[in-house]
Amino acid sequence: MVRMFGDAEYRNQAEAALRAPGDTCMVFRSRPRSIIMACPDGCGETLVINLDRRAEKAWRFDMRGEGLTLFPSVWREGGCESHFIVWRGHILWCGRFEGENREPPYNPEIKDAVICALHDIQPPSAVEFAEAIDELVWDVNRAAVRLVG
Repeated sequence: MVRMFGDAEYRNQAEAALRAPGDTCMVFRSRPRSIIMACPDGCGETLVINLDRRAEKAWRFDMRGEGLTLFPSVWREGGCESHFIVWRGHILWCGRFEGENREPPYNPEIKDAVICALHDIQPPSAVEFAEAIDELVWDVNRAAVRLVG
Protein backbone atom coordinates (compact mmCIF):
# COMPACT_ATOMS: atom_id res chain seq x y z
CA MET A 1 0.00 0.00 0.00
CA VAL A 2 0.97 3.59 -0.60
CA ARG A 3 0.52 5.94 2.34
CA MET A 4 0.24 9.62 1.41
CA PHE A 5 1.49 12.11 3.99
CA GLY A 6 0.05 15.33 2.54
CA ASP A 7 1.95 18.19 0.93
CA ALA A 8 5.25 19.93 1.56
CA GLU A 9 6.72 23.03 -0.01
CA TYR A 10 10.21 21.58 -0.46
CA ARG A 11 11.74 18.17 -1.13
CA ASN A 12 13.61 17.96 2.19
CA GLN A 13 10.34 18.60 4.06
CA ALA A 14 8.62 15.87 2.05
CA GLU A 15 11.46 13.39 2.68
CA ALA A 16 11.25 14.03 6.43
CA ALA A 17 7.64 12.76 6.41
CA LEU A 18 8.57 9.33 4.97
CA ARG A 19 8.78 6.49 7.48
CA ALA A 20 8.31 3.19 5.63
CA PRO A 21 8.59 1.71 2.11
CA GLY A 22 5.82 3.10 -0.10
CA ASP A 23 5.27 6.26 1.97
CA THR A 24 4.78 9.35 -0.20
CA CYS A 25 4.49 13.10 0.13
CA MET A 26 3.70 15.64 -2.59
CA VAL A 27 5.88 18.70 -3.18
CA PHE A 28 3.39 21.46 -3.94
CA ARG A 29 4.31 25.07 -4.72
CA SER A 30 1.34 26.75 -6.44
CA ARG A 31 0.91 23.46 -8.37
CA PRO A 32 1.90 19.81 -7.91
CA ARG A 33 5.65 19.56 -8.55
CA SER A 34 6.66 16.03 -7.57
CA ILE A 35 5.91 12.97 -5.50
CA ILE A 36 8.64 11.99 -3.05
CA MET A 37 8.42 8.26 -2.28
CA ALA A 38 10.32 5.84 -0.09
CA CYS A 39 11.11 3.07 -2.59
CA PRO A 40 8.44 0.43 -1.97
CA ASP A 41 10.85 -2.51 -2.30
CA GLY A 42 12.57 -1.51 0.95
CA CYS A 43 15.99 -0.69 -0.53
CA GLY A 44 16.05 2.55 1.50
CA GLU A 45 16.29 4.93 -1.45
CA THR A 46 14.03 7.92 -2.01
CA LEU A 47 12.36 8.36 -5.41
CA VAL A 48 11.50 11.74 -6.92
CA ILE A 49 8.64 11.41 -9.41
CA ASN A 50 8.12 14.54 -11.51
CA LEU A 51 4.53 15.79 -11.90
CA ASP A 52 5.33 19.15 -13.53
CA ARG A 53 4.81 18.90 -17.31
CA ARG A 54 6.97 22.01 -17.80
CA ALA A 55 10.08 20.07 -16.72
CA GLU A 56 11.11 16.88 -18.56
CA LYS A 57 9.07 13.68 -18.46
CA ALA A 58 6.09 14.06 -16.14
CA TRP A 59 3.80 11.44 -14.66
CA ARG A 60 0.03 11.83 -14.52
CA PHE A 61 -1.34 11.63 -11.01
CA ASP A 62 -4.81 11.29 -9.55
CA MET A 63 -6.08 11.03 -6.00
CA ARG A 64 -9.54 9.57 -6.76
CA GLY A 65 -10.76 6.51 -4.98
CA GLU A 66 -8.61 4.71 -2.47
CA GLY A 67 -5.44 6.74 -2.96
CA LEU A 68 -2.66 7.84 -5.27
CA THR A 69 -2.53 6.71 -8.91
CA LEU A 70 0.49 7.42 -11.14
CA PHE A 71 0.78 6.86 -14.89
CA PRO A 72 2.93 5.50 -16.45
CA SER A 73 4.62 2.89 -14.25
CA VAL A 74 7.73 3.76 -12.23
CA TRP A 75 10.80 1.93 -13.52
CA ARG A 76 14.11 2.53 -11.76
CA GLU A 77 16.96 2.09 -14.22
CA GLY A 78 19.59 2.14 -11.46
CA GLY A 79 19.87 1.12 -7.85
CA CYS A 80 17.38 -1.64 -7.01
CA GLU A 81 15.90 -1.52 -10.57
CA SER A 82 12.35 -1.81 -9.23
CA HIS A 83 9.46 -1.59 -11.70
CA PHE A 84 5.97 -1.01 -10.34
CA ILE A 85 2.57 0.57 -10.91
CA VAL A 86 0.91 2.87 -8.37
CA TRP A 87 -2.85 2.42 -8.79
CA ARG A 88 -5.51 3.59 -6.33
CA GLY A 89 -3.06 3.40 -3.44
CA HIS A 90 -1.82 -0.09 -4.35
CA ILE A 91 1.68 -1.09 -5.51
CA LEU A 92 1.57 -3.60 -8.38
CA TRP A 93 4.97 -5.12 -9.10
CA CYS A 94 6.17 -5.73 -12.65
CA GLY A 95 8.62 -8.61 -13.00
CA ARG A 96 9.18 -9.50 -9.35
CA PHE A 97 7.12 -9.83 -6.19
CA GLU A 98 4.15 -10.27 -8.57
CA GLY A 99 2.63 -13.00 -6.40
CA GLU A 100 1.87 -10.32 -3.82
CA ASN A 101 -0.04 -8.08 -6.29
CA ARG A 102 -3.60 -7.15 -5.36
CA GLU A 103 -5.37 -5.03 -7.96
CA PRO A 104 -7.92 -2.48 -6.76
CA PRO A 105 -11.56 -3.59 -7.00
CA TYR A 106 -12.94 -3.73 -10.54
CA ASN A 107 -15.72 -1.30 -11.48
CA PRO A 108 -17.72 -2.87 -14.36
CA GLU A 109 -19.37 0.49 -15.16
CA ILE A 110 -16.09 1.68 -16.69
CA LYS A 111 -16.47 -1.00 -19.38
CA ASP A 112 -19.67 0.69 -20.62
CA ALA A 113 -17.95 4.08 -20.74
CA VAL A 114 -15.06 2.56 -22.72
CA ILE A 115 -17.49 1.03 -25.24
CA CYS A 116 -19.27 4.38 -25.70
CA ALA A 117 -15.96 6.20 -26.20
CA LEU A 118 -14.82 3.72 -28.87
CA HIS A 119 -16.83 5.57 -31.50
CA ASP A 120 -15.38 8.99 -30.67
CA ILE A 121 -11.65 8.32 -30.34
CA GLN A 122 -9.39 7.43 -33.29
CA PRO A 123 -6.85 5.92 -32.85
CA PRO A 124 -7.85 4.62 -29.45
CA SER A 125 -5.35 4.39 -26.62
CA ALA A 126 -5.89 3.89 -22.90
CA VAL A 127 -4.67 7.45 -22.26
CA GLU A 128 -7.12 8.96 -24.78
CA PHE A 129 -9.96 6.84 -23.42
CA ALA A 130 -9.19 7.87 -19.85
CA GLU A 131 -9.17 11.56 -20.77
CA ALA A 132 -12.40 11.25 -22.78
CA ILE A 133 -14.37 9.57 -19.99
CA ASP A 134 -12.53 11.15 -17.02
CA GLU A 135 -11.31 7.87 -15.55
CA LEU A 136 -7.94 6.54 -14.42
CA VAL A 137 -5.73 5.16 -17.20
CA TRP A 138 -5.10 1.88 -15.35
CA ASP A 139 -8.87 1.34 -14.83
CA VAL A 140 -9.60 2.00 -18.51
CA ASN A 141 -6.78 -0.31 -19.61
CA ARG A 142 -8.10 -3.13 -17.41
CA ALA A 143 -11.65 -2.66 -18.77
CA ALA A 144 -10.34 -2.73 -22.37
CA VAL A 145 -8.35 -5.92 -21.71
CA ARG A 146 -11.48 -7.57 -20.31
CA LEU A 147 -13.47 -6.48 -23.37
CA VAL A 148 -11.07 -8.07 -25.85
CA GLY A 149 -9.94 -10.97 -23.66
